[in-house]
Amino acid sequence: MRRKYFGSEQVFEFIWNNADEDGLWAGDTTTLAAEFHVAEDESYAALGELCGRNRIQRTGAVTCTITKWPER
Repeated sequence: MRRKYFGSEQVFEFIWNNADEDGLWAGDTTTLAAEFHVAEDESYAALGELCGRNRIQRTGAVTCTITKWPER
């Protein structure tokens, strides 16, 4: 059973909260799968959706960069 709701906004919020001050997040599908108690395929799809919407960009095998900061 999922511990938290697993949607693109919740994934982006998790990445946002765990990124450093430069907007780099050193996590991967395994990190998301463990946090939200979902399969790695689901976490891969969620990261792919965020990349497709230009919210994040994969900069390495494990590192993602936040590319679109929400308006405050």
